Amino acid sequence: MKRIYILLLLSSVLFAFSSCEKEDDLRDESVVAYDKPFQNELDLWIYENLTKPYNVEVKYKWDDGEVMNDIHVTPPKMEKAKDFVEAYLNLWIKPYEEEAIAGGNPEFMKKYMPKLLVLVGTPSYNGDGTMTMGLAEGGRKVTIFDIDNFAEVKASSWDTPESIALSKRNKIYTSFHTLHHEFAHIMHQTKFYPDEFKEISKGDYTGNWMDVNLNAANLKGFITPYSMLNEDEDFVEIVAGMLDLSKYSNEPHDYYTTLKDEDGNPTTESGTVTLSEWDGFLYAWCWTYEYDENWNGYYVYSDEAKEAFRKFTAKVDIVTTYYKEKWGVDLYSLQKRIDSAVLALEL
Repeated sequence: MKRIYILLLLSSVLFAFSSCEKEDDLRDESVVAYDKPFQNELDLWIYENLTKPYNVEVKYKWDDGEVMNDIHVTPPKMEKAKDFVEAYLNLWIKPYEEEAIAGGNPEFMKKYMPKLLVLVGTPSYNGDGTMTMGLAEGGRKVTIFDIDNFAEVKASSWDTPESIALSKRNKIYTSFHTLHHEFAHIMHQTKFYPDEFKEISKGDYTGNWMDVNLNAANLKGFITPYSMLNEDEDFVEIVAGMLDLSKYSNEPHDYYTTLKDEDGNPTTESGTVTLSEWDGFLYAWCWTYEYDENWNGYYVYSDEAKEAFRKFTAKVDIVTTYYKEKWGVDLYSLQKRIDSAVLALEL
C-alpha cells in the first residue's frame, strides 16, 4: 500500500512538471468577464462638467450607504436631478470660482468644495417637526434633500409667464441656501473665524430655536431662528442669508417705503429709496407697525430693535471681513455674480 502511495505521488509531480513546460498561446482579449455600468445622458454630463474639471462625484441614484437608515426618503426624479446639477454648476460653482479668481485664490473651489454631492428627492423630517434640508460631513460630502421640489412653484390661473419665471427664480435663490450654509461650515472648520464673533450674541443662543419666530429672532440680532442654535450656525446662516438675498443686487431698484430721519428712525413720511434686496432687508430691520389713538398706522424702531441691528451688523462685518481676508472672497461681489447667473436663466 505504501508503494502505491509513493507511485501516485511521483506521477502527480511528473504531471505537474510536464504541465509547467507546456505553454499555451495567450488570447488578445481578456477572459475576465465584467459588466460595464450603464451611463445615461445625465451621468455623462456630470462626468464631463463636474467630475473631470472639479473632481466631484454626484450620487442621485439610490445608495442606502449614503443616507442614514433611520430616515424615510426617496431618490430624486432624474429630470429634477438634472435641473439641480446644472444649476449647481452655473449658479453655485462658477460664481464662487470667478470671485475667488478675482480675489487671487484661483484654486479655491477645486481645493475646498465638497467632493461628493448626494441628492435626495424628498425632505428629511425630524421628530421635533422640523425638516433637515442639507448635511455636511467632514468637508468632503454634502447631502441635499428635497430635490424634487427644486424650482417648483404653484402657479394660479391669473399668473403671467413673467410672474411665474420670477417666482421660480426666487425659489432657486432660496434652494441654494442649504449649499451656501453647508459650504460656509467647511470654510470656518478649515480656518477659524475671530472669537469676538462669539461674544456679540453670547447668552442668546438656544436649543429651542424652533419655538422662535422670525421677528423675534431678528429682535435678538439673528437673521433666522435657526441661527440662534449656536455660534457656528449663526455664522453660516449670515453667509447663506446674504447670498440667497442677492436678488436685484446687480441693479438696485426703487422701494416706495417709509423714510428714515437722520438718526435712522422711521418717520411718518413715505417716499422712494433705491436699494438692493440686501440693503432693503437691512433698511426695514425690526420695524414694527403700530397705531395711534385715531387708528393711523406708523412704523416704530424701538431701542431693542436698534440694539438688535447693532449686533447683527457687527456680525455681518466680521463675516464679510473673514471671507475677504481668509479666502479672497468678497461676499457683496459674490451676491452680484449669483444674481447675474440667476437672471440669465431661461425659465
